[in-house]
Amino acid sequence: MRIAGNIVRTAAALAVLAASAASAADLDAIKARGYLSAATSGNLPPVAYVNDKNELTGYDIEVAHAVEKKLGFEMRINKLDWKGILPGLQTGRFDAVFSNVNATDERKTVFDFSIPYSRSAVVVVRKAGLKDINGYKDLKGRKVGAIAGGNDGEVPARAMEKEVGAFADFKGYAGYAEMFADLAIGRVEALVAPDTAAANFIRERPGIGEIVGEPFSISFVAVPMQKGSPKLKAEIDAVIRGLKSSGKLDEWGKSYFGIDKFSAQLPN
Repeated sequence: MRIAGNIVRTAAALAVLAASAASAADLDAIKARGYLSAATSGNLPPVAYVNDKNELTGYDIEVAHAVEKKLGFEMRINKLDWKGILPGLQTGRFDAVFSNVNATDERKTVFDFSIPYSRSAVVVVRKAGLKDINGYKDLKGRKVGAIAGGNDGEVPARAMEKEVGAFADFKGYAGYAEMFADLAIGRVEALVAPDTAAANFIRERPGIGEIVGEPFSISFVAVPMQKGSPKLKAEIDAVIRGLKSSGKLDEWGKSYFGIDKFSAQLPN
């Protein structure tokens, strides 16, 4: 799998792309092109990140590799900031995304989605020692961080804020590394994040943070594609079903998240 570098586009260029986007390239057109263009943030451990060998890896990347193997031709994964990923998919720059994307009803009006291969439970992570934060209802007047624009980050954080009262400060992040680093040094007092990422951080950096309270919400993660990609969707769905029945999703769920029987939490 070849990893393409970040591509910086101006707002004007994106506007041109949006205006001129062609219809979706389904499987036959992708095969004719010779490769599938995919995207990930590469900054969301443990689902998609760059390891110490400068290799893109993670739970979602394992799924991407399995899809590439089944398709039988090259997948090129473009690594870029989260804010550019779904707009890039919508304008035809990418064919699919492997980056912990929640399959919301709103997004389903814009994209085709595979069946779920993961799930995201939104939780609050407090800095260790802050015993007066025991869940999202204690975030009023606190310094809170989350992935900027993320459906398991800023979006639920803003919903919490509306329910319980204004935060003292909110900081949005492009990826988990900076976000958890800020929690460690006290720049933020609590984070809103998926439990998979939070559990991985706590496992790697014990004593820095703690998951508190019940999940605020639970949603399912799937592969978004351009609208009008039935053949590609069918192929990816078949891969995910195979990964679930073979036990691979459970193996990766334990390896990357530390969660047993992970696939049992996914819908049949």
